[in-house]
Amino acid sequence: MTPDFEIKIDSTNLTHLIRDRLISLRISDETGFKSDQLSLVIDNRGAMIEVPRQGVTLTAAIGYKEEGLTHQGTYIVDEVATTLSPRTLTIKAKAADMTAGLKVKKTRSFEENTIGELVELVAGEHGLIPSVSEELSSIPLSTPPYKQFDQIDENDMHMLRRLAQQHDAVAMPKNGRLLFVKRGEVKAASGKPLGTITINEHKVSTARARAGERGKYKSVKAYYLDAGSQERVAVSTGEETPILVIRGTYGDSDTAERAVAAKLDALSRGKATLSLTGAGSPAMAAEHKLTFKTLDPLMGGDWIITRVEHEISASGFTTRIEAETPKEAK
Repeated sequence: MTPDFEIKIDSTNLTHLIRDRLISLRISDETGFKSDQLSLVIDNRGAMIEVPRQGVTLTAAIGYKEEGLTHQGTYIVDEVATTLSPRTLTIKAKAADMTAGLKVKKTRSFEENTIGELVELVAGEHGLIPSVSEELSSIPLSTPPYKQFDQIDENDMHMLRRLAQQHDAVAMPKNGRLLFVKRGEVKAASGKPLGTITINEHKVSTARARAGERGKYKSVKAYYLDAGSQERVAVSTGEETPILVIRGTYGDSDTAERAVAAKLDALSRGKATLSLTGAGSPAMAAEHKLTFKTLDPLMGGDWIITRVEHEISASGFTTRIEAETPKEAK
């Protein structure tokens, strides 16, 4: 099949101008705390392609001429570079959902608010739709002995990501929504489960799996200070050894129980990682569930995609995938 693409800058279609000048088009999509990114490198012989200004909107679609194109999102140009001999133009852009307002530092405090209320507030301030996991929405922001949750000289996105790390969650703007969801839930921005993508080993050119130390713990323990007796009390989750003990002492039992549950989820997800490279697959995206069919016992089975990189160049269309073991069912 024949790789194909479409590039628009501020709604102006530039594809016909750069089709025979394309050196590489690279698009990365990942879960976690990093914005989706796009990099476009063009042969600018004759200086025929105008250098775009920073802040303009760029949209991209990739695929095959025989099958059509898949929209890859909207981006904001944040860096341009040129070279001579050869004359090239490089355009780099980040996901458009990461608005400038989300990066403005603020100082404020929240009392008796929940995670859901905070996300709803921040989303409203930036014209986004809040999308919060049901199990996280009602959790209070402040935990004993603290009576409030503070944002001190910190931008909204950094504050939400700091909070998300405490709950093994992901906080990020995506497709017009502000997401605050549990990691590895395989949720789309709409909250609906994403489909499963199946790949057979003969469809990939390289593959590598690794089982690391992260998965050795089978349970987690933490301590909280009992308000009545003023003694440290243990809470734990999981039923096997070895046990990971969280340092420090929490202010109450609810906070300690949420901490051990979040930590065990993180340990469960990261038992092994998988890297694949194969023919371009424009529908592949982070957070999808992946089933890799192979005779290799470590590589075969179900995975959660954590990062996807699509690249179209003179060498063709390739997709690189990074994945991790999903959270174990409870």
